[in-house]
Amino acid sequence: MPGSLLISDLLEQYMKERGYSEHWITVKEPRAWFQQDCPSGQALSGFLGRNYNGAFAACRYKVTRIEKFRDTIPPHRIIRRYLVQERPVRQNHARQGHMNEKNAPVRLLYQNGHNLSGSVR
Repeated sequence: MPGSLLISDLLEQYMKERGYSEHWITVKEPRAWFQQDCPSGQALSGFLGRNYNGAFAACRYKVTRIEKFRDTIPPHRIIRRYLVQERPVRQNHARQGHMNEKNAPVRLLYQNGHNLSGSVR
């Protein structure tokens, strides 16, 4: 896969170019779309599995389901397909003050590279 793009960027590009906000994919589809070799399929499969477990919360797309099925032709491999969905965009995503998930103010330690806590590192 191109060195300058992350797998999450490639997944986003694949979903946008195909016009999908939700779609079942196998590793073979995006790999063929980007004309990649087999080792890149292993990386993509690993990314999709970790995405399903919540490891990439910042990724625009999330995996909400994984299904396994047996290939109908020899060697009868087990193939996973992933339901990829676009995450909903938050309405109040603009930074209005610094708040955490519970709407409590967050103490800033650094702003514009300056230490605001007064302590020396």
